Amino acid sequence: MSVLAPNGLGAASVRARPSAFAGTFAALVFCATVVTASVAVAVSASRVPSSPEQYAVYEMGLVFSLVTVYMSVFVIGQVMSLAVSQRGRESALLRAIGAGPWQIRRMVATEALFTALLALPVGYGLGALVAWGWFGALDAGGMLPDGMSLHIGLGPLFAALGTLVVSSQLGGLIAALRASRTRPSAALSATQVPGGEQAGRVRGTVSLVFLAGAVALTVVAAVGSAENAGDVIPLVLLAYLVATGVAGPWLGRFATRAAAPVLYAVGGVAGELAVAGSRARARRLSAAITPIAMVTAFSLAQFVSLAAAEDVDATALFGTLLYAAFAGLVAANTLVMLTLERLREFSLLRTIGAEKHQIRAVVLAESAITALAGVGAGTAIACALMAPLGARTGTPLSALPMWAWAATLGAGAVLVWAASAAPLGRMFRVRPIDGVARRSA
Repeated sequence: MSVLAPNGLGAASVRARPSAFAGTFAALVFCATVVTASVAVAVSASRVPSSPEQYAVYEMGLVFSLVTVYMSVFVIGQVMSLAVSQRGRESALLRAIGAGPWQIRRMVATEALFTALLALPVGYGLGALVAWGWFGALDAGGMLPDGMSLHIGLGPLFAALGTLVVSSQLGGLIAALRASRTRPSAALSATQVPGGEQAGRVRGTVSLVFLAGAVALTVVAAVGSAENAGDVIPLVLLAYLVATGVAGPWLGRFATRAAAPVLYAVGGVAGELAVAGSRARARRLSAAITPIAMVTAFSLAQFVSLAAAEDVDATALFGTLLYAAFAGLVAANTLVMLTLERLREFSLLRTIGAEKHQIRAVVLAESAITALAGVGAGTAIACALMAPLGARTGTPLSALPMWAWAATLGAGAVLVWAASAAPLGRMFRVRPIDGVARRSA
């Protein structure tokens, strides 16, 4: 295998670490599924004469497509960044034997394209099934215009292909920038603890810029018309999420510091290990904090809007659950990947006498820290977004009952714990002495 053959490197990298690309593949499949279904509905509606029902169905398909693209670029960039950062030392080795930064970037772009092309037929097939189900539900509800029939042809396929290529290449570009700029000597001599490096000033500055932009947009929208306030909510939410994603390492450290007294008091040795591990991997945890914050903020904002609406139709509820599931899937995949990369660490603990239940206790305590950071950040975003703008658009925070708040936050915490603990059974089947020598499960 030659570094002068980056396409071969990309394919070999995917084969060597399939678990690292499982999250990217799942996100791309979901993206292709929703784009295929929503474009099929929009194209089918465009073929019938204009009417209020025709416009409503066409606009619904179009909006679903645009929101999916908007979320895909963001979450795929996050997932791919984690997948690439897990191979930091491999990238440094390639740089050390002569690979240039452009070769690293091209390798990551090839991997992203390779994964996207694999995801396309799966997503297209699932999208066709969702489109048929969606069409049937609209027909049963009497929401279809006269004469409309469902057409699933090459249009949705090319739309899904274009979305996957663009989102995967943008995500790959974001993910490859850091790996290609890292000096080989620095990466090879770095700590063995993944994500233990310090976050830089540029990262902090970018986070503050986006946070300031989100606050400024909120203030401008809050003093403007109600219609403009409703239109600007997605943009403000995106700005807050970018600021949260960039500030992930500091959020992780803050949550660790806040939870430390409780974990020391009730967690014993497991709590102390969890605090030490979370503090050392604060940067890596940011990859998990962002999608958790996304699913929490998005769900709370949508639930507040639905609770305040006088007549909630099935399409609005379907869309909320669909995109909440999208962000939840990405969050779960990220947490699974973070646990899988710790096979060597857990195996080392077992070689010196740690029992399986003690490792599970450590993961449970660390999950509490991650949930505090992610769910807490998402709740703060939802409140910062909906408190001023929700009141302006007639969807105040008070419209959401307390049980719905508790259910949403509890579901977020359970998601974090379940996804973090899911790989442990597979990892425990590896003999400790063998696990110490492996890179991941």
